Amino acid sequence: MNLKQLHKLRLPLAFIIGFTFSLFVNAQDKEDAKKQIDSMSLKMFTDMNNRDYDAIMSMTHPKVFELVPKETMVTIFKSTFEGNETFSVDLPKEIPDYKVSDIFLDEENSTDYAFVSYDMSMSMTFNNEEFDDEMKENMVKMMKLQGMEAEFISDKTVKINMLNRITILLNDESTNHKWAMLNYDPNSPLFFQLLSAEIIENAKEYHQDLMLENKKKE
Repeated sequence: MNLKQLHKLRLPLAFIIGFTFSLFVNAQDKEDAKKQIDSMSLKMFTDMNNRDYDAIMSMTHPKVFELVPKETMVTIFKSTFEGNETFSVDLPKEIPDYKVSDIFLDEENSTDYAFVSYDMSMSMTFNNEEFDDEMKENMVKMMKLQGMEAEFISDKTVKINMLNRITILLNDESTNHKWAMLNYDPNSPLFFQLLSAEIIENAKEYHQDLMLENKKKE
């Protein structure tokens, strides 16, 4: 091979080497990001077990607090998980089996995002109300429509298994390019205010795929 032929090959070779290196760097970045998400997911469950609401707030997407003050969120968490006059919730202190999705990119909004899926169980005790058989049946049906399995273990207490729960992790300019979390709740107006159409659609599809997988296991 002469010098002229080598010169002709130089640009294609440079392109191939540069492209291959770019793919390697991108794959490495995604692997590092997935490790960060996995670590954050574990911390999320640990902080919930420790009832460390301030730590949970620090991981929550900052746009949430533009709509609901942080102090109000902490009060809601305390009231829910530490009990109030109406009801009390017993959330077992355990780390559920969870799965981290691939990392996706919303190109239009320059947002990286991923999904963390898991099942959670808890029991809820109503302090000022007892349920008869008809009320129990209606409550179980209502929760089933919301993707939950429910079983009354007394006239006041219902055990709930929340299936296919999803937390969305987002990384963009609004989070200072750090991962922040937001619960998947398609019934909440806040959910639609905070996320782009692409992420909402992909979250819905991801949730449907989870339900389909569970259906196949039945």
